Amino acid sequence: MGQQFKNVLKYFLPVLFVTYLASTTFFNHVHMIDGVTVVHSHPFNKHLKHTHSKVEFLSIYLLSHLITEGDAVTLWTLFVPLLLAVLLLGLPVSKQADSCYAVVSLRAPPAC
Repeated sequence: MGQQFKNVLKYFLPVLFVTYLASTTFFNHVHMIDGVTVVHSHPFNKHLKHTHSKVEFLSIYLLSHLITEGDAVTLWTLFVPLLLAVLLLGLPVSKQADSCYAVVSLRAPPAC
């Protein structure tokens, strides 16, 4: 990958994640469909009534449905700050890895 592409991804992916997280957290609303209450979240205008087709409901459900256990929540609360720190501050590179830096390889590095 080009260095410019990596620099763009370095900022784009965290922004995409935060935008997705915000849209599924801050825009909750309810629809009544055939006596069934459907609660979901996406940006919308509060002052305009909007509806969704069955395909849109399915898409929203698949994009926003998340099932986790307690360990996964703990992992995410530790992983997200660590990921942001690595992306913003960079990883320290050891002297052993310098000889293989920027080498594209489809196999694991040799073990010592």
